[in-house]
Amino acid sequence: MPVPPDAKKKSDAISAALRDAVVEAIDRKRKLGQYWVVWDGEKPVEVHPDTKQTAAE
Repeated sequence: MPVPPDAKKKSDAISAALRDAVVEAIDRKRKLGQYWVVWDGEKPVEVHPDTKQTAAE
């Protein structure tokens, strides 16, 4: 099946929008003193902004 010529451009725009949304969500959680979970490549990890430490789950 042929790929539309503007598929790369749309994919890049979607990726940028998702990245921006995640940055805003993490910034909001940091400001509120809440933790968030990230993937470190092997397992999920809690990030605690107040202690700057992570706790593996």
